Amino acid sequence: MKKKTNPRSGIRLFKISDDRSVFADNTFALGVMQVVKYVFPLITLPYLARVLGSDGYALRAYVVAYMVFMQTILDYGFSQYGTKAVALRADNRKAISEISGNAYVAKAVMALVAGCITIVATVSIPIMRSNPLFVAASFVSVVLKALLPDFVLQGLQDMRAMAVRYAGTQTLALALIFILIRSSDQILLVPVIEGAASLIAVIWSEAYLRRRYEIKPRCVSLRDVLQTIEKSTPLFLAVAASSFMANTITVLMGVFSIDALTLSCWSIASTILAGIQAMWQPISRSLFPHMVKKTDYGLVRKLLLIGTPIIGVLAVAIGAMSDSVMMVMGGSEYVEGSYVLRGVLPTLIFSYPISILGYPVIGALGKPSWLSVCVVATGLSQFLVLMVAGLSGHFTIEIIIAARVGSEALLCLLEAFMAMRVLRSKRAIP
Repeated sequence: MKKKTNPRSGIRLFKISDDRSVFADNTFALGVMQVVKYVFPLITLPYLARVLGSDGYALRAYVVAYMVFMQTILDYGFSQYGTKAVALRADNRKAISEISGNAYVAKAVMALVAGCITIVATVSIPIMRSNPLFVAASFVSVVLKALLPDFVLQGLQDMRAMAVRYAGTQTLALALIFILIRSSDQILLVPVIEGAASLIAVIWSEAYLRRRYEIKPRCVSLRDVLQTIEKSTPLFLAVAASSFMANTITVLMGVFSIDALTLSCWSIASTILAGIQAMWQPISRSLFPHMVKKTDYGLVRKLLLIGTPIIGVLAVAIGAMSDSVMMVMGGSEYVEGSYVLRGVLPTLIFSYPISILGYPVIGALGKPSWLSVCVVATGLSQFLVLMVAGLSGHFTIEIIIAARVGSEALLCLLEAFMAMRVLRSKRAIP
């Protein structure tokens, strides 16, 4: 990465290259980060599933799924909007500082909204009402996580700094979980440890930005904050619907009183899928700023043609070993739920193209509202199917699996159609 002097300030800033070597370097750095983000939970899963038992693990799985919704509200699309805004102003530290400040204030507003929603949910949902301290600690943890300025580093294409910070703090959290959590009575320590790791990460990241780039959040006006929220809304709708698709099932399991063992098996299967999907998240996250700067259809095409068959083979292999996988991840108590894992594996075949065609193509090339239409429509269709099943007394795991796989397939088709349209509008393809 070459250095460049800003003639106005004399500060040596980094000139962000948009060639494929930078894309590859950032993908590797994000790969390390994603390994930590998704493989570490796979490491702790067998331990926590055994130590907490099916009831304790079901509580954790349920609250984690709920907090994903709160995380989405807290972020409100600021990460996607901020990444693009920073990438387009990579040599202007004042503008980046203002973008960062706007995002922080907007996230504070969203924290108030999410907090009110969580209070109502805690009073209304039995599993949360019985464990208010665990819910509160988990909420504080996701608020701290939302304050991470990753969108600034991603827009600057300094993914290596993100990877080092994240790997360091999460390794600490992993070690503390194994050292301190010995029984289900200590379940409250899990979100406390995770929140402490996020706080350290926030302090570390802000210190790095100030030292390396002289970037720090600036005082902003209410008008700027409102404009940030307005511009982030289309991206929020898409992210919210996607999060809704992935996590609404676990939440509805609590609403319709699915037994703890089934809920735990679903959570284990979902965690395994998330760990596999982490393998291509570095590609899509690095591709986003790359496509903002250069409409590289050739790279998108290669990624799809090479990656999709590999994912298909991987899904088949995991399905063949599903009993052994569930034994390792949860123990003998969970082996009878291996059919849940086999049932949801087809989502992998659709989720890889979705991750490539979504934000990196449709969102990066200026059509986030198109992406929102795709994801919202798919999320609503899944929700309606599940609600009808629940209200009619047919909320079974088989219906749940069919709804999950079907919605993923529908989203893949819709995004492929929209991506072709946006690429043609940019004349990237004939």
